[in-house]
Amino acid sequence: MSWMAWLLLPLVGATGGFMAGLLGVGGGIIFIPLLTYLFTRLGLSHEEIVRFTLANSILLVVVSGLAGTWKQHRLGEWQWRKVLSIGIPGAVVSYAITYAIQHGDWYSKPRFNVVFLLFLAVSTANMVWGKKSDTPSQKPVEKPILAIMVGLLAGAVVALSGLGGGMVMVPLFRMMLKMPMRQATALSLSIIPLLGASPLIGYLLSQNATHLPIAQTGYVAWPYALPMAAGVAVFAGIGMKAAKHISETTLRIIFAILSSIVIVKTLYEILS
Repeated sequence: MSWMAWLLLPLVGATGGFMAGLLGVGGGIIFIPLLTYLFTRLGLSHEEIVRFTLANSILLVVVSGLAGTWKQHRLGEWQWRKVLSIGIPGAVVSYAITYAIQHGDWYSKPRFNVVFLLFLAVSTANMVWGKKSDTPSQKPVEKPILAIMVGLLAGAVVALSGLGGGMVMVPLFRMMLKMPMRQATALSLSIIPLLGASPLIGYLLSQNATHLPIAQTGYVAWPYALPMAAGVAVFAGIGMKAAKHISETTLRIIFAILSSIVIVKTLYEILS
C-alpha cells in the first residue's frame, strides 16, 4: 500500500472510533465507504465486495465497542446485566442472518435499504423534535421484553448492514425505554461487541472467501483492518470522555446529522 493509504486508514479509524464513543453507534458508517473503495480496487465481484466490507467493518465495530466497554468498566459504569440481556438475543439473530447470507442468495440489499431508510427517517425526526429524556419527572422504562426486542432488531442490522447496531439501539432506547441520551449511547456501545462477535467469527472462519493479494483470514484483510483498528481503539475512549461534556441537545443534533448522512447514502444506493 502507498504511504497515503497508511496515513488514511488510521485517520478514518480514529474518526469512526471517536464517533462511536461519542454517540454509541459503532462507527460503521465511517468505515464502510473506505472499505468498499479498497475492495473494489482489488477487482472483486459485487457479492465478494459486500462480504469483505461487512466482515472488516464488523471487526472495527467490535473493536470500538470493546474499547468503550473497557472505559466504562474502569469508571464503574458498565451495566453488564442489561448488556447481556439485550446483547445475547441480538447476537443469536446476528449469527443466524450472517450464516444465511454466506450460504444463500436470498439477501437483497436494495430491499433492506428501503426498510432501513424508513426507520432512519423516523429516528432522525425523533432526535430533532422528540422530547428530552433526561427530565427529572421521566424515568427509564424497565420492560425486559422491549429491551430484548431492541436487541433483536440491532442484531439484524449488524448482520445486514455492517453498521454497529447503534443506529437502531440509541433511538429505540430513547423512544421505547425512555433512556437519557448519554445512558442510551453508553449502553449501546457496550452491547455492540456481543452483536458483532458471532458474525465476525463466521467471517474469520469462512473457507469461501476469494484469495486476495494481501494477508487475510477468511474475509478479514489485515493490512486494511489493523491500521484502522489502532485508530478506533485509541479514539473510542476519547469520544466517550467528550460526550460527558456535551449537552443532550447537542448530542441529539449530532446523531441526527449522522443519521441524515446515512439516509442520503442509502437513498443513493437505492436510486443508483
